[in-house]
Amino acid sequence: MANVEYSPKKADLFFPARRGNFFSNILSDKYEAVCAEMARLAYCRKEPAFGFDRDQITGILKSQGFTAAQFFESTGTPDGRGTHCFLASDPARKLAIVAFRGTDASDPTDLYDDAYALQIPWKPGGRVHAGFAHALAHVQDDLLAAIDDLNYKTFYTGHSLGAAMATLLASLRKPDYLYTIGSPRVGDNDFVNTLAGVSVRRFVDCCDIVTRVPPENLPLTDPYKHFGNPSYIDRDRNLQENPTDAFTFDDRLHASADYILKISWISGNVAVRELADHAPINYVEALK
Repeated sequence: MANVEYSPKKADLFFPARRGNFFSNILSDKYEAVCAEMARLAYCRKEPAFGFDRDQITGILKSQGFTAAQFFESTGTPDGRGTHCFLASDPARKLAIVAFRGTDASDPTDLYDDAYALQIPWKPGGRVHAGFAHALAHVQDDLLAAIDDLNYKTFYTGHSLGAAMATLLASLRKPDYLYTIGSPRVGDNDFVNTLAGVSVRRFVDCCDIVTRVPPENLPLTDPYKHFGNPSYIDRDRNLQENPTDAFTFDDRLHASADYILKISWISGNVAVRELADHAPINYVEALK
């Protein structure tokens, strides 16, 4: 087994930024880990409201060389609910990272966007999840303008709902790299074809149920497809590139059973591994 920390705690699933200690032991050029941590940082908010804690995020980014930050958030929503995204720039490396916040379980607008799984036409091509497109639309125009003003190498990232929005954004403006963390399916095969030429790492943590929704064959929709082969974190916290379906089925079966026997019944822990594996910190720890 790889010597990797694993958290089954509810707090790490439902409040990913509370643990803090961002970018601990992450090498600046290990971009998959940097982007996973950026996706976790995007959950940093001024509780109990939902708006970004901009001062804290800016300070953390500066400590990593990202000396410029722009914030894109829904406007006119109660308590700052809705879509949240930041663009962090490192002038020394001419590198910019766009990071989207994923689903905040306390924000009903996020839950609505996740559940609205009927498909709508997507301008570049194909059909996509209506809720994900609705979420991106809150910040899309301003974000695209900011990206167009840059002349940097650009990465997109996000966790959960944030990964879905990052994928949609990649269809509108191709990044140098797309790193998705626990991403759901976003659109049909024609949509996936609009992403041709985009370099991608799609990280899937073992039993993470979000990576298996919406179902591929959902009624009243064209078949949903993933973009990119999975970079799969197995139950022993080792990374497997594009493993077979038989391998992942067996690995998940053993992981889920072991979790129920040894972990799920402890106070403060998530009840099932299918949800615990979705916690952003578990992706960060495996990738760094």
